[in-house]
Amino acid sequence: MLRSRRGRELAAAFPEITVAISRLDCSFIFDGELVVWEETRLAFERLTQRLHRRGAAAQRAAAVWPAHCVAFDLLHLDGRSLLVGPYRSFGTLLLHQ
Repeated sequence: MLRSRRGRELAAAFPEITVAISRLDCSFIFDGELVVWEETRLAFERLTQRLHRRGAAAQRAAAVWPAHCVAFDLLHLDGRSLLVGPYRSFGTLLLHQ
């Protein structure tokens, strides 16, 4: 599942992100941002142009303006909340996955 901060489903608009996430061997919830690079800058307008594309149009847009996911906070990992507890315990948790 790929959702906006307002709860809108984004997976159909960003198939390359959905495929990449599905290849990971764990379940997780993270907070982050989708970005599209255009040469040496972030292209917010390219990202917004992709929001309403679905199906073949989304696939074509992904080939021309691929999105990248920047994760800021890992909130849950394999059903376990990471919202409580000291930060030092997270390194141990991640190493034992």
